[in-house]
This record gives sequence, structure tokens and C-alpha cells, in this order.
Amino acid sequence: MSLHRGGRDVKPLSALRLHQLDEFAPSVIDVPDVRYAGRCPVTGDELSMRPTPAVIAEAIRLQHYLNTCRNTAEGFSTSHLLEPAAGKMFGVMLCRDTDGSHGTLRAFSGEWETWESPDGWVPSSGYLAEYAADRRNTEARVAKLTRQIDDLNTRPTSRPLQREIEAIKIERGRLSRALTDRIHAAYRFENALGEVLPLTEVETGSPRPPTGMGDCCAPKLLQAAIRHDLVPLGMVEFWWGSPSAVHPRVEDTYYGSCRSKCYPILGFLLRGIDAARVRSS
Repeated sequence: MSLHRGGRDVKPLSALRLHQLDEFAPSVIDVPDVRYAGRCPVTGDELSMRPTPAVIAEAIRLQHYLNTCRNTAEGFSTSHLLEPAAGKMFGVMLCRDTDGSHGTLRAFSGEWETWESPDGWVPSSGYLAEYAADRRNTEARVAKLTRQIDDLNTRPTSRPLQREIEAIKIERGRLSRALTDRIHAAYRFENALGEVLPLTEVETGSPRPPTGMGDCCAPKLLQAAIRHDLVPLGMVEFWWGSPSAVHPRVEDTYYGSCRSKCYPILGFLLRGIDAARVRSS
């Protein structure tokens, strides 16, 4: 893994909403034993961030807000998260801005119903504009090829027909892989020390990064804070919506960061963060 130095290409600060703290939040609150950790690529030490009472108070506030949006017909709605296996992780980070004021950032894992982030939520860690046009064009071409395959499969089978189907599948796969490479190239993580780590250089033990790497809540929150000169003070993630088909998540339950997608990134993102705890290797 090699670290680079580079400038930042950030979303305008006015477009990133820092939520004000709830002045009526309880002063005494239980803090779950969860953490968001990764190994520093320079020192080898494990760096981690944990929730604080203020973070949990704001997470409870967000849970209440998500509940109010269950049956919303217009604007921000969480109704689709109640469909089978459609729930998501949500995250809250307590930050301090350059004026010394405190507030929170909010995130959800992956994409929303559309791949544009709704107002009031941190954006993707990747620079979406770099591949937006390619994504639209490629997805349209892949859908067209899939319809061709479906049409051919309705015809009487023959060897020439099977060769034609196979050729279309190969082309569809080529287009999908090219788009994936384009998307991966648009993910370049930046930490508070000004270092840059391209997703393609993150050590994952596989030739390609896992799907969705960098768009879990913890890396999205850290990356948004760093790019907008906010100081992270604590964070937490919880599940909301129906259980996942893969992981038996429970709604409103707090969870730590995942090992496969987050751990290889968080150690880099937490470099230079004063609130990060250090566990020597």
C-alpha cells in the first residue's frame, strides 16, 4: 500500500448539512460497546473511534425521525426499507467545525433509491461525477443485451443460437467489468494528514475490491468530515428496516464496523484524528 499527497475536490460546504444537537437530549445515557476500527498502514497500530453519550442521543433522535418517515408519500421516505431484506445501516457522527460549534453528520450505507444522496445526508466517498455518464450509458447497454438474451431464450434451442447467446453474455460481462473499473478509479480516500489512498491500492487480499467498499457508514462519515474540515469526535451505526438476507440485523440495534470492507480503510482514514484511540501492534 502506497500513500500519496494530493489536493481535495470537495462538495461545497453549503451542500453538506451539519445537524444541530438536540438541546433537550438526556444527560445520562447508556453507550453501547461498539467501535469502528482499522489498522494504520504506516505504524501497524490499530486505530478506532467509539460513540459518546452525545452521539447515542443523536442516534436515538435519528431513529425517531426514520420512524416518522415510514408512511411518507412525498420527500424523504423509509417505506422501501420495510420490504423484505431491504434494511440499511445508518450512522451518526459528532463533529466540531472551524468555529468550535458542534453538530452531527448523518449517513446510510450504500445508495438510496436513486444513487444521488438526499439532502441532509453525506455523499458517497467516491467522486460520482467521474463515472456518472458512463454508468448511465453502460447500464442502458447492459439492459438492452439482457433483453436480447431473454428474447433468444424463448426461441427453439440450437447450437448457433447458443453461440449467439454466449457471445452476448461475454459482451455484457466486458461492459460490466469496464464500468466497475471506472467506478473503483473514482474512489480515492483522503485523511486529515493530507494523504491519499486510491481504492485500487487498498490491501484486501483480492484482485478487486469488494463491491460497495468505501460506502459503509463509517468511511462515508469520516471522509465527509475530513473533506469539509470538520473534526470527528465520535460515531455510531445502527440497523433500520427489515433484516438483511445475509446478516440477521435487528432494527435500532447498534453494530460496529465490518471486517471485510471497513477495516482495510478505517485505519487510513483515522490517521491524524485526535479522537481515534490507538492500540499498539
